[in-house]
Amino acid sequence: MRAPQDECGLRRALESAARELQNDGVLVPALEGKLLRPALAWSLLPEERRGAGDSGFAMGALAIQMVHEASLLHDDILDEAVTRRGRASLAADRGTGAALVLGDQYLTAAYRAACRSGNDRFLHLFIEAVERTVAGEAAQARHAGRMLDDPAYRELIRGKSGELFGAAAALAALWRELSAADVHEARELGRDVGALYQMVDDFLDYCPRSDTGKAPFQDYRQRKYTFVLGEGGIEGFDAPPEQVATRLFAGGGSSPMYRALDRLRSTRTDLVDRARRLFGGAEEISRLLDGWVREAHRALELHEPDARLSLQGLSTDPTPFVARQARAVGGPEAWGEYFGRHSKSFQFAARLFPPAPRADVEGVYAFCRFTDDLVDEAGVPPEEARRRLEAWRELVRSAYEGEKTGVPLADRVMARLAGSAAPFHYVDDLLNGVAMDLEPVRYDTLEDLETYTYRVASVVGGWITELFGLHDPHLLQRAYALGHAMQLTNILRDVGEDLRRGRLYLPLSRMEACGVDPDALQALAERGQVPQGYPELMEELMEVADHHYENAFEAIPCLPVYYRRPVAVAARVYQGIHDEIRRNGYDNGSRRAYTSFLRKLRLGLTGLRDLRRQQRADAVEGEALIGLLAAGDGTPGSTY
Repeated sequence: MRAPQDECGLRRALESAARELQNDGVLVPALEGKLLRPALAWSLLPEERRGAGDSGFAMGALAIQMVHEASLLHDDILDEAVTRRGRASLAADRGTGAALVLGDQYLTAAYRAACRSGNDRFLHLFIEAVERTVAGEAAQARHAGRMLDDPAYRELIRGKSGELFGAAAALAALWRELSAADVHEARELGRDVGALYQMVDDFLDYCPRSDTGKAPFQDYRQRKYTFVLGEGGIEGFDAPPEQVATRLFAGGGSSPMYRALDRLRSTRTDLVDRARRLFGGAEEISRLLDGWVREAHRALELHEPDARLSLQGLSTDPTPFVARQARAVGGPEAWGEYFGRHSKSFQFAARLFPPAPRADVEGVYAFCRFTDDLVDEAGVPPEEARRRLEAWRELVRSAYEGEKTGVPLADRVMARLAGSAAPFHYVDDLLNGVAMDLEPVRYDTLEDLETYTYRVASVVGGWITELFGLHDPHLLQRAYALGHAMQLTNILRDVGEDLRRGRLYLPLSRMEACGVDPDALQALAERGQVPQGYPELMEELMEVADHHYENAFEAIPCLPVYYRRPVAVAARVYQGIHDEIRRNGYDNGSRRAYTSFLRKLRLGLTGLRDLRRQQRADAVEGEALIGLLAAGDGTPGSTY
C-alpha cells in the first residue's frame, strides 16, 4: 500500500524529529515500513507547511507512528506472528518479554513526542486516539467468533484501525488552522480512511496469492468477522476455508469478491470527495487511496486464473503451475526463511547446526513445507490438489534420477538425496501423507494415526539421518520414533485449529475409552470448554509421545557430533509444549500452546544436559561390555 508522492520529504521531517528525541536519550523505532499514518497527515498538509523546519508537525506525526510501532510488537505477541516486514518478529526471535517491553517503551516515548508537538489540542486528541485504539483491540477480542452486522463491523474497525489515522488527519487540520468543527470532521474522515485500510487488509486475507506476510484465511481461522464474509453471505465459521473460498470466488465478475472490491472502490470515492470539500483539494490523498484499492484489485486478478481452474474443473496440465510455484521459493539462500515463518521451535534448534549440515536441513524443510503449501491453499478442490501432488512427484523424481528440471528446490534437494544413497521412497511416503489431509479422515486407533505420523514426520527424520550418511536400521527406527513424537505433539497443540479446518486426528478408540464425545470438541474449539475426560485423554496421548521421545533420545549419542545437539534440543523444546498445554488447563481448542524464547532456552539447556547424561551412561555401558569381552577371552567355557 503506497505512501505519498513526496515520501522523501516526509521521511526527512520524521528523521529530524527522531534525532531530536534520540539526543535526549529517548528510544525511537527505526522509520521502516510505509509510514501510512504520517503519510495521511502529510498528504493533507499544504506544501508551504512541509519540511523539517516545522518540527511541531513532525513531532506529532512521529508520535502517531511510534504508537503504531508499539501496536505491531504487541499484535505479534497476540497473533503469535513469526515474521514482520520480511524477517523474524521480535516476539519470535527474542521472546514475548522482549517484544512486550520494547512496545511499552515506544508507547511511553510517543507521549513525549506528542508533548513536543507544542499543540495542546493535538495532545488531547492523540491521547484519546491511543485510548480508543486499545479499546478497539479489546473489542475485537470480545467479538471473536461472532457474526456482526455492517454497522457493528464498521464501528469496530474505525476504533481498532481508524483512530491513529484520525489523529493524523486532525494533526493536518490543526496545522492548517481550521475551525474546531473542521478539525472534528477531519478526524472523522481519518477514522474512515483507517477503516478503508483495514477493509483492504481484510480483503487481501481472502486472496491466497496476495503478499501480505501472513497465511491466507488467517482472519477466518481466527474467527474474525470481516465485510468479505458479509458479501458472501457466510453466516458462521464452521465450514472449512476451502468451502468458503469456493463460495466467495464463484460467479466470476459478479462473485462476492468482486462485489467486495466494488465496495472498496465506492468507499474510496466517498472519502476523496469528503477530503476535497474539507481541504479544498485531494490529489495526494486520492493517489494514496487509489494505491490501496489497486492492490486489492491486483490480488484478486492474481488469484482468479487458479480460482477458475479450481471451480470449473479444467483439465489443464498442472505441471507448469507447480514448477512456477516451486521456482518462486528460490534457491538455498531463501530456504532458511521457512524456519522463521513456519517453525519457531525447529528454527531455534537448527541454529546449532554448522553451516553445511544446516543448509541440508533447511533444504529438506523447505521441500516439505512447499509440498504441504502446494495443496493446502484455500479453494483448491481435492481432485485438483491430487493432480498437483502427482505433477510435483514426477518432477522431483526426474530430478532424483539426474535430470535438470530448472527448479532449484527440486534439483538441489533431490541431487543431495540421491548422492547420499538415501531412497526415493521418503519422498513418495511424504507426498502420500500430505494427500491424506485432502479430505476429512478420522483415525480409529493409535496405530492408524501412526500411519499418518510416519508419512508426514517420521520419514523426514529418516531422510535427514540418511542424508548425513547414517543407514543403520537401529538409528533409523529411533529417527522414526522422534518423528512420531513431534507430530503427535503438533496434533495435541493444534486440536482447535484442526477442528476449525474440519480435521480430527485424535484416535477415536482412545476418545471413547476416556469418555470424550467427538461432538463435544466443538465447544472446546469455540469456547474453550474442556469436555469431561479430556484431560485424561491428553495425558494418555502425551505419555505415548513421551515414550517416543525417550526411545529416540537413546540413539542421539550415536549421531555425528554436529547432529547430536540440535536433535536433543529440538526434542526437548517440542516435548515442552506438553507442559504449556497443561498450563492452559488442557484448552487446546481455543488457545494455542506457546513456548516463549526464554522457555525454549531452558528446554534447550535441559536437552543438552540430558544428552551429556546419556553419553556418560553409554560410555559406562561400553566400558562394562569391553570388560566382559576381555574376561571372556581368558575364561574356559565362555560364550564370548
